[in-house]
Amino acid sequence: MASSSDVAVDQPGPRVYSTAALATDVEQVCRSLLLPHLDPDEMAVGVRLELLTRAPVPVGETVALQATVARVQPNGLTCEVMARHRGTLVARGSYEQRVVRAAAFRTEVADRGSVADPTRA
Repeated sequence: MASSSDVAVDQPGPRVYSTAALATDVEQVCRSLLLPHLDPDEMAVGVRLELLTRAPVPVGETVALQATVARVQPNGLTCEVMARHRGTLVARGSYEQRVVRAAAFRTEVADRGSVADPTRA
């Protein structure tokens, strides 16, 4: 379950559950399906997200997210997701994750961080 506590930035009109908040909630529910299966030196990273919103949800309402495993690959997982508000489908999509070595990923992130030497840009 997710609480629609986010609003679209600079959005005139009614306060609604934003696509950005939905994306975050989808990532969390799908990640929960993969995390228990990772080795201590592994982590999951999102590589693809598709969302189709079908109806607005007012801020403060509860949205039920249901994620199912659609495809298992040797190095990842794809989940299909349905979001419902009061039983009505309000969004659907998929989220793909890849399993990576945690140390190598942290190194890559650090290497892409602030660059003191402009020749490394």
